[in-house]
Amino acid sequence: MKRLNLTFLTIASLISMALTSCIAYRPQVVEMPLIHEKGELQVNGSLGLSAPFGDAWLGATVSYGATDWLAVQAHANWNGAAGGYGQVAAGAFKAWNKAVLEGYVGYGLGGNNWNDKNNGRTFSALYHLPFLQADFGWAGLANGHVDIGLGLKAGCLFPNIVNTKPATETQPESIMRSTVPAALVEPQIFLRAGGKRLKWTLNLGYCYLRGTGSDPDPFAGANAIYMPFTINTGLTYDFNVINK
Repeated sequence: MKRLNLTFLTIASLISMALTSCIAYRPQVVEMPLIHEKGELQVNGSLGLSAPFGDAWLGATVSYGATDWLAVQAHANWNGAAGGYGQVAAGAFKAWNKAVLEGYVGYGLGGNNWNDKNNGRTFSALYHLPFLQADFGWAGLANGHVDIGLGLKAGCLFPNIVNTKPATETQPESIMRSTVPAALVEPQIFLRAGGKRLKWTLNLGYCYLRGTGSDPDPFAGANAIYMPFTINTGLTYDFNVINK
């Protein structure tokens, strides 16, 4: 019974935080291509949901093997009027038969905006994200019908989150702000299955943020939070599957 009560209180606390705070960031789950060779082009479209109390969004990723070792990638996602995110990355890849190791250097930019009608406050969150990412997995398993792998992104999030309540006849304008950089770690796993070219894809991502200032909560100054989990699903088309 005590364990059940603790679980209920934890869930109630999370719901309360989500209802009274701005969700300023969520894991940016980007398709891991596992590029095999020069000229390989992959295009992905996806639908995602951040959890436990986040937002839904649409995403697209394009990845290309520019040389025998260099891969480039662009990604964008959008969650309607609330905002969106985009990133570009370039890095090296190495394939051993069906196994692939990739390493990327990238830069992301995004933000969210919304109104808290209950408290009469508006939120604006803008962030920059330079990062490094490593991916490893197997492409073309089961006679070309299955890809599976994992990735790890590490970077530094530079936020500018503003929580504003307009002035009234009795109270002055109230502004809360968070600009403290945060260390970011985002592990991710994925599965693609289907035909040799067109596959259904499932990605699961987690985010850990820690402020670099005196407060480990990077968004506390603006009464904002981040969602720790993201799941997305979609379709990936590979235009070049010669060696898989």
